[in-house]
Amino acid sequence: METSVPDATRPRIRLRRSPLWLAAGILAVCLGGLASAFVYLQVAASDPVLRVNRTIHRGEVIQAADLAVVHVGTGLDVKTVPGSRAGEVVGQAAVTDLPGGGLLVDGSWGDSSVPAGSARVGVRLGSGRFPATDLRPGTTVLVVALPAQGVPDEELPGSVTATLVGQASGQSDGSTLFALNVPAGSAELVARLASADRVALVQTGNGR
Repeated sequence: METSVPDATRPRIRLRRSPLWLAAGILAVCLGGLASAFVYLQVAASDPVLRVNRTIHRGEVIQAADLAVVHVGTGLDVKTVPGSRAGEVVGQAAVTDLPGGGLLVDGSWGDSSVPAGSARVGVRLGSGRFPATDLRPGTTVLVVALPAQGVPDEELPGSVTATLVGQASGQSDGSTLFALNVPAGSAELVARLASADRVALVQTGNGR
């Protein structure tokens, strides 16, 4: 059996490594790692902010259960309210409609007390005394005086402009209770008419 002998005269190919290309490769790997780390930190870094759990209509008082703390990325150009300010918001009234699932923004809440020059009156109305449409908090309505039974020629007072406060509440007897902010000078009149069941609410084209 013949044994093959390496040909000593055959030239050997030697791979020549360029230091420049090697350095460029190392640099590319390092830059890629830094870019990945930067992207991760941007995604991972977040701020706790307040989110609205349900739709809160204008004029409603914000409760603790209406808010939740969620995290949003620090790099997002979004106006938010830090979660640490929840105590500042709870108990205040919404000054605009706050959609459920949205982030709370500054200026969307305010003092829940009765505005200066106004008074708050409760009015219980039966079916047919108010529009069947959904009257949301903040809606402007007219409080219209109705004639007393058996007094068809009675001179009635003018209508009073009012604003609905909070959600209307259905009662066990089928009536609906509304809370209204009315001008302070008309509060007694509206209260007397309401107690005598002589009130109706009218929503005008200027209301919400």
